[in-house]
Amino acid sequence: MKVSVVTLVFIALVCPAQSSQVLVSIPMDQQIDTGQGAAITGFTEFATDGSVGFCRKRLSGGGWYFGPEVNLARAGYAPYVDMSAPGSQIRYTARYFQGGGNTNPYGDAPIFVTLRDVNGFSRNLGISYGPRPNPVYPAWIEVSDSMTADDGDQSFDPSRVVEVAFYGTDWAGAGQDFIEVRDLTLVAGTTYNPVSIPTVKQSGIGSEMDTEGVVTATFPLPGRFYIQDLTMAVGLQIRSSALPEIGERIQVKGTLQKDLQTEELFLDASEWGSTGIEELRPIFMQVSRLGGADAGSQRGVEGGQGANNVGLLVKVWGTVLDKSPNCETITLSDVSGLAQPLKVDLSGLSPGRRLNTSAGERILITGISSLYQDDSGKIRSALLCRGLVDYDSYFTQETAPPVIKVAVLNCDPYCPAYGNKRTHEHFGWNDTQDLVDEYIADMRHASGGWCQYEVVSWFDAQYYPKFDDGFQYTPDDYVTAWTNQTLHTGSTDYGVLMSDASYPHNQPSSYSSRVDAGEIDEVWVFAPPGSYAGWEASMVGPRPFFVNGGVYTLPGSIRNFVVMGFNFERGVGEMLEDFVHRSECTMSHVYGPPDWWFPTFPATSNWDRFRMIDLRGPGESAVGMCHYAPNSATDYDWGNMTPVWSMCDDWLTNWPALQGASTKRIVDATEWGSGDIRLHHRWWLERLPRASGVNLDGKQNNWWRYILTHWLYPETN
Repeated sequence: MKVSVVTLVFIALVCPAQSSQVLVSIPMDQQIDTGQGAAITGFTEFATDGSVGFCRKRLSGGGWYFGPEVNLARAGYAPYVDMSAPGSQIRYTARYFQGGGNTNPYGDAPIFVTLRDVNGFSRNLGISYGPRPNPVYPAWIEVSDSMTADDGDQSFDPSRVVEVAFYGTDWAGAGQDFIEVRDLTLVAGTTYNPVSIPTVKQSGIGSEMDTEGVVTATFPLPGRFYIQDLTMAVGLQIRSSALPEIGERIQVKGTLQKDLQTEELFLDASEWGSTGIEELRPIFMQVSRLGGADAGSQRGVEGGQGANNVGLLVKVWGTVLDKSPNCETITLSDVSGLAQPLKVDLSGLSPGRRLNTSAGERILITGISSLYQDDSGKIRSALLCRGLVDYDSYFTQETAPPVIKVAVLNCDPYCPAYGNKRTHEHFGWNDTQDLVDEYIADMRHASGGWCQYEVVSWFDAQYYPKFDDGFQYTPDDYVTAWTNQTLHTGSTDYGVLMSDASYPHNQPSSYSSRVDAGEIDEVWVFAPPGSYAGWEASMVGPRPFFVNGGVYTLPGSIRNFVVMGFNFERGVGEMLEDFVHRSECTMSHVYGPPDWWFPTFPATSNWDRFRMIDLRGPGESAVGMCHYAPNSATDYDWGNMTPVWSMCDDWLTNWPALQGASTKRIVDATEWGSGDIRLHHRWWLERLPRASGVNLDGKQNNWWRYILTHWLYPETN
């Protein structure tokens, strides 16, 4: 009876939704002038294609372009247009012609959208059209943009919009490119009357209602997402074919239902709209507390105690007991082992977003507290993991990887003639400390915690390394040389750089002697481009081998070590590229394949299987290489949208028990960042094998051991 009363009261309070309405409709096929001046500006011409008219903007190439711009007040929609309702959208139809003179292999990002209000404040909606996938002229593409901002003025008033401005980039264009835009439409979103998530969970099944919250998880395969209350620790499952982004603050309309298998409540959404961005952090919880007791219409777990937390974003700590093939599920125990083992469910994710983990690992994992029904019909707790971003691996004392002790040699001197600024400051380049912090974080996460870098030594050099011919830049001379592009050429001897006492960084002990003493394991040299002849990765020592740079023998030394050469003009993506090349060279040294740089087809080893690309083995690609994603046609072709069959997930979820052809699926550049160098290299490193034990081929199942601790194994010593 109590549930019925609550439901009746709620229904009485709900007003019917206001239907979405078209606020602005401008064909963009001719000029509009209501006596206040031209409404459409910043374009080249109006044109037609058959019976369809449009606005064309020719691009000069080499940078940014701006326009066309549409003044809504001048177009007759004075004094302004209200776009404040959740779900309001900007819609238009566009196409982009990329001439033969444009050498950008990925295509430019031709159209961004910015809105301006009556006070001149703006909201940037980010990349709106292109290049993912790169559109093919003359096809028209229909574009819909929500009001969610990439950035802009905090004072922007979405209820008083007066201008829509198109702009974009044409970096590699040669004056032949153009964009065409037509049918600009602004649509108001639905009006919602939200109640709190706790109120929803107290309501009766079948109740129609609105609620609001921050999106905490999305699961594309079953078509559902979760939202959480802004003020209370309570979450709710939403089912919808259209998914928002994690972090969006949304309002949603739907019907309350219950999953008959799991007993979990969900709102079957008819529509939802975004109202902004919010960050919510997970709540740390013991495995034994997941689920909780019954609360209102929401079932708890068998024998559950405490507050019901089904639907909540939580973080738990435990040990992996086992995992299913393709990592659809993981069984996790808490550290004490006293709680009922927890089912971690990853089946709602594409295989490429699942975890690279194995039995015995201790992991800290984030996900949604949920439910499942076991074989005996009892309701148990489950954790719905959101994917690779959601966990970190930790280790017992017996299984912990060694800490890799790093010495940083930072050649970033002050420049007296240029305001005594450091080199990176003068040019506006990256700060070394920021690069180091981000690189270490990326490496740790991509390796599942196995890459444990620790900077134990930092030397800020007020000089640059010498060239072999004795030449050495002064800080001011380098600035002049780089500015005028009159750089010295030659080579630098890394053996000397790591051992010669004439360098202050080698006093009182040289880097090579500190490696021999166990004080450091590798050296990272940071310097600006062209300041010396550096390598991406080199090896120095008594028996060095090629890791993508010079090989420098120090006969009196005890242990080989790697010197990474980083350039603070570039970013973390390029640093990761240096490491991926180092990894490729190390594994080719271990396996000795017929071709050092490219896989042999049919594959002759696990290394060739791992790095197989469709270009070498059509239909048989796996993870690929540094410069070649599974579907790449040329070097650096990470943005290729051509679909190919790949077994890349096999290495993420099943190694060393590879499942082979059964794991094949169609992939394209959206899997590894659509052309982003940093995202591709993290994707590649996440799949680099790191299971325990020795493989049937006699090699370590954990390839990170060879790359990071090469001196411990005969294959790399």
